[in-house]
Amino acid sequence: MKRTKRPIKRTKPAVTLTRAMTDPALFGRVFGSPSFWTWKVLAKLIDGIPLTEQREIDLFKQCTGRTKLPTKPVRRLIILAGRRAGKDRFESAVSVWRGALCADWRKYQSAGEGAVVILLGADKKQAAILRKYCAGLLEAPLLAAEVARSTGDVTEFRNGGSLEIATNDARLVRGRSAVAVLGSESCHWKTDEFAASSDEEVVGAAEPSMAMCHDGGLLMLGSSVYRKRGYMFRKWKELFGNDESEDICWFAPSAVMNPKLPAHVVDRALAEDPVKAQAEYLNVWRDDQAGFLPLEAVEACTEWDVYERAPDPGVVYFAFVDAAGGTGKDSYALCIAHVEVNGSVVIDVVRERKPPFVPSQVIAEFADLLRSYRGSGRSTITSRPCSTMAPAARAWMCTCRSPMTVPPGAIRFTSGSSRRSPRETSGARAPEIPFSTPINKSQRRP
Repeated sequence: MKRTKRPIKRTKPAVTLTRAMTDPALFGRVFGSPSFWTWKVLAKLIDGIPLTEQREIDLFKQCTGRTKLPTKPVRRLIILAGRRAGKDRFESAVSVWRGALCADWRKYQSAGEGAVVILLGADKKQAAILRKYCAGLLEAPLLAAEVARSTGDVTEFRNGGSLEIATNDARLVRGRSAVAVLGSESCHWKTDEFAASSDEEVVGAAEPSMAMCHDGGLLMLGSSVYRKRGYMFRKWKELFGNDESEDICWFAPSAVMNPKLPAHVVDRALAEDPVKAQAEYLNVWRDDQAGFLPLEAVEACTEWDVYERAPDPGVVYFAFVDAAGGTGKDSYALCIAHVEVNGSVVIDVVRERKPPFVPSQVIAEFADLLRSYRGSGRSTITSRPCSTMAPAARAWMCTCRSPMTVPPGAIRFTSGSSRRSPRETSGARAPEIPFSTPINKSQRRP
């Protein structure tokens, strides 16, 4: 007879996080102060315990922007709380609880498989702080008895679980069988798309590592707010005030989560550096960390339901190209725009080709696109100077119209660099190259 594998039943935790935080024999001696009631509300959300007290319900609505209370355990939690709010202490407690008390992980493990709780700090110092918090919690006699072996960065428990504390590295998360991945100060992780361990890469590696966990695993990232970019900012925009999502973003200033925080500490910080202090204590995203323009200014000018605008034969278009050689990290980018009657500049097309690529293929692709926007009017190419731009631009422009030549000095270069030539600073501008200009083939350069 063919045997069929029975599905694993989702059982309640052996010890809930809420109970662990209130039991003096577990975490109660650390979280026994009445001021920790705000963090116990988050513990109830993780446990799936209904919020019954009015102050708990009010706090939930205030910190999530939602009107509906969750009906089942929260397994994806983003915590954005100010400095000195208690994030690291709470994350350390969740890590120890998940690894040592939540379940008998041996029941859910295959041969040789582990049940790893991964706690990630923003850097080595942050990881050391988290390690000390966890070590302090494990000093309780009942918890100390659950430790099978400890080697500094790794603590193994008798129930088959283990806790690993390290810096945020996507390689550490990949290839593991994790039951929880937690991160501290995640807003300060790398957000560069080319970084090997950017915030998106770490989270992207965490989800598959928890795919086979019987309850879906627990992903919890905490941080004070910082710049308006990256995974945490994206999740805040997506989840805050969203009643339909099972995932939750908890957004609270320092004083809300830690009522004991002295007001004069916040006031003094605000007096010394208002922008920095508002981010660290009041949960105000920083505008001064924007690369060029404030994100709100860009979003206010964006039509979100428009991908590209089709060419209009009666419109004069202008094209800008930022060329690249196809290697390294630089993209080859193209932008096509026009000017409205009222003087507003409208971007019609934005294209990007990330490396690696063959420049001649990208040039041919962009040239075909530019032809479709020529219409019957006058169109112009503007290029950004770079080491690989000059030959690429000449080849590209020669493919736009035949016959065609680029006279010396005819290209109007624009640069994002603060360094300008004397000709630029004096206000003189080289003439633009219209597509309709007659060109002599003999003047082409190779």
